[in-house]
Amino acid sequence: MATTEPSEIERPDLSELDDGALVQLARDGVHDAYAALYSRHAHPAQRLARHLGMRDEAEDVVSESFAQVLELMRRGKGPETSFRAYLFTTVRHDSARRAKARQKLVPTDDDSAIDTMIGLDAGQLDAFEASAIRAAYTSLPARWRTVLWQVEVERRKPQDLAPVLGLSPNGVSALAYRARSALREAYLKQHLRSAAASGRKCREVRDRLPAMLGGRLPKRRKQAALEHLAGCADCRAVLRELEVANATVQGVERIG
Repeated sequence: MATTEPSEIERPDLSELDDGALVQLARDGVHDAYAALYSRHAHPAQRLARHLGMRDEAEDVVSESFAQVLELMRRGKGPETSFRAYLFTTVRHDSARRAKARQKLVPTDDDSAIDTMIGLDAGQLDAFEASAIRAAYTSLPARWRTVLWQVEVERRKPQDLAPVLGLSPNGVSALAYRARSALREAYLKQHLRSAAASGRKCREVRDRLPAMLGGRLPKRRKQAALEHLAGCADCRAVLRELEVANATVQGVERIG
């Protein structure tokens, strides 16, 4: 009896799956799942490589890193759920290897300069995220910073803050909600700073992406942005990065 390919209806919508599910599918031999992981994380990985000094080799570093991770997964190793963290660690290691190889090509009589390890520690990504959140927080108005600090860090209840802020408990909750939304949008704007756009339309659309992800972009402007994204691969890549960053900041419960 002849076998048939599974219908499109039976296949999961890969864009809707989280990284853990995509990793499992990739381990099971679903090639499109790994392609989805590449599409989701290649752009921020290239940005990290450039940040580590691999400006001319960023694409090569990322391609090599994805290949290394896939090879490990095929051998039953590698990431289980935190694919992005695992990939970024691989990018750091490959960047350090290439940087050290370049150093060894520089003529020198100082052996210690050749043997010294490149300082690319595993906490560099965390430092960037913490710096972005801190910059976003300090950009907010003082009243929003106050309510965020009291509610998220000090863990004070709205009814306790109401007399201090001169609001009702419901008013404090509403203020905290607006402050969280503003923090998220400011954080996403920090990520946009490294995503330079060459054209005016690209700049306009990217400036609106944080508000669109926050559900605050007017319908007409959202439709215009979606039409631009449909035809601009670079802006779609930026949007994917912001979507990952947006998911990150939604899980931040403390401002540090």
